[in-house]
Amino acid sequence: MSTIEDQIAVAFEAGYADEPAPRSPADYLLGGRRRLRNRRLGTGGAAVLVAAAALAFALLPDGGTSGTTPDRTPVVEAPTPSPAATDPATAEATATTEERPREKLSDVLVPGQHVGYDGRGEIRLRPGWRVVREVPNPLRAVAPATSVGLVVTDGKQTYWYLLEHGPDTGGATWDPASKAYARFEEWLDVMVDLARGTEQAAYVAFAPQGAVLEPGVGVRIVRQWPAPDLPGFAAPGEDSALAKVVVDGRTFFVLARRTPGGPTDTIPYDAALLAEPTLEAFLAHAREAYASGEGLR
Repeated sequence: MSTIEDQIAVAFEAGYADEPAPRSPADYLLGGRRRLRNRRLGTGGAAVLVAAAALAFALLPDGGTSGTTPDRTPVVEAPTPSPAATDPATAEATATTEERPREKLSDVLVPGQHVGYDGRGEIRLRPGWRVVREVPNPLRAVAPATSVGLVVTDGKQTYWYLLEHGPDTGGATWDPASKAYARFEEWLDVMVDLARGTEQAAYVAFAPQGAVLEPGVGVRIVRQWPAPDLPGFAAPGEDSALAKVVVDGRTFFVLARRTPGGPTDTIPYDAALLAEPTLEAFLAHAREAYASGEGLR
C-alpha cells in the first residue's frame, strides 16, 4: 500500500513530465536584465503620464471639472524630439553662443559710447547708465540679426542710440538727446533711413538756377535768407541758404548748401529746441555748434 507521500510524489512526476529542461544560469540572468530594463522604461512612461494628468487637472476650472468638449485627439506615445536635440548644426551653434566668453566692456564700447551690442548679441551699458526707453528692431532686421533704438541716461546726460547686430553686420549711431530734433522718434526715423542708404524727403531744395530754395512736399517756407553768416557751414564756392519752414504745424530752421551742379544738402533743426523760434536764436546756437567743431549733425 502506498502512503500519501508516495501518491503525492507520483502526481508531481506526472504533472511535470512535459516541462522543458531547466534553463542555464546565463539564460536566467539575461532574462532578468531584460525584465528590469522593461520595468524601468514602463515606470518612466507612467511617471510622465501621471505628471501630465496632474498638470491638466490643475489647469481645469472649478477644481478640475472641464466645461468644454473632451479632446478626442489620440495621445502621442512617442513625441517628436525637439530640433535642438536632433539637429547637430543647431546644437553646435547654440553651444558656441553659450560657451563664447563674455567680452570686456572696453572691447565692446569705444570712448564716448555708453551702450552697445557685444559679440553675443547682448546689450551692454557703462556703469551708472540705464535705459529709459527702447524701440525693438527699428531696422526690421531678420534673425539672427537684430537692432534696437535706445534712450539712455546717467541722470545728468541723455543720449539717443541706434544699435545694430548680426553675424556680418554691427554698429552704433548716437547723438545727445535733442541735438537737432525735439522728438526721439524723428531722430530715429532719420537714422534708420541713413542706415538703409535712403534719406527722407528734404524740406527744401535749391531751384535749378540761382540760390533760391523751393519747398518739398507738404512744406511751407515762411522766409529764407541767402548765404547766412555761419562760419564752417559752407565751403568757398558753394551756394548756401537758410529757411524757416512749417511742416505738419511745426516750425524748423533748415540750412541748405550745394556745390555747383550738385544736389542740395540740408540740415533741419527743430525750432522747439530754441529759447525762442527766431533767426537770431538759431544763428547763435548754430555758430556755437560749428565753432566747437561738432556742427548740427
